[in-house]
Amino acid sequence: MKPKSLDEVLALLRQPEMQSWWAEVLKRRAELEAAQKQQAELLSEASLTEFRSELSQKTAIDTLYRAGELDDAAASMLFEATDLENRSYRAVSDFEEQRFKVSELWYRLGAAEKMLEERREGHAQSSSKKSESELSAAERTHRTSRDDYERETERRNRLWDEVERIWAKSAEVNLLVAEHRLRAKRVRREAEALFAEAEDGKRRSADLRAKADAASSRCQAAETALRSSLDRAREQLGCAVGNDFLYFLRKDSSRMALCVSLIEDHENYNLELSALGVYLVDRQRGVAFLEPLAPSAASPEQGDRRFEEYFLRGRKGAAASPLKLEG
Repeated sequence: MKPKSLDEVLALLRQPEMQSWWAEVLKRRAELEAAQKQQAELLSEASLTEFRSELSQKTAIDTLYRAGELDDAAASMLFEATDLENRSYRAVSDFEEQRFKVSELWYRLGAAEKMLEERREGHAQSSSKKSESELSAAERTHRTSRDDYERETERRNRLWDEVERIWAKSAEVNLLVAEHRLRAKRVRREAEALFAEAEDGKRRSADLRAKADAASSRCQAAETALRSSLDRAREQLGCAVGNDFLYFLRKDSSRMALCVSLIEDHENYNLELSALGVYLVDRQRGVAFLEPLAPSAASPEQGDRRFEEYFLRGRKGAAASPLKLEG
């Protein structure tokens, strides 16, 4: 890097080759920014798609478990329905047996009532100790038959109530079995749809990742092209080249250097930078502290006005006193 005067630097910046180089740098930066933006968007969309796909798959697994639970519930209810059906057979058999027993007791009660009437008539026609004893025996037999009949009739009725309860429960369980089976089938179809959605999301995510990789390759190519364009300035201008500045050693100072800003920045430096503005920097501190050029270093037609504007306006408004290539 050969030391140069300010006039030499300004002359270099005015060359048509420099203008062409600067236009190329701006183009390469725009290409890099577009590629980086596209890559970021693709990566963001791919990540979101992957998250949705994973969520769909997790939901599908949970839904499939729910379908399995419904199948298990239906199987359990079917087992209960079978048990109820077997119990109903036994309950009907017990009821029929009890019904026969009650019928027999009813016949006995009828016979006891007939005999009681006969004994009452006989006792009324001929009142004697024998007839009275026979009447008492007939009353006891009738009372016993009536009690047996009522007791067994009540048991028969309870057995029939149990039969009806079992039949009702069996019907309810059978209806629920059918409903649970249909629900399980519907939920399983939902799980299948969610699995298909998850697989589609994985395919789209893979496609987006591939596009993001292609965009990454374009970013690398754009970075390489930009770096190559910047490096050409080293050969053409004989300067040190950074990402944001060109640096020239100053002929008339072993401590100071000249730098040309390749960016516009109003926030991150002690001066507001303009693209292609020329600034003075200390060789040790570099761009950590930028200084405006003194009036004597500026061109006669610009120096006094820019130096005065810098001290009058400070950092508010336009960039502070750089020497910027006009036109």
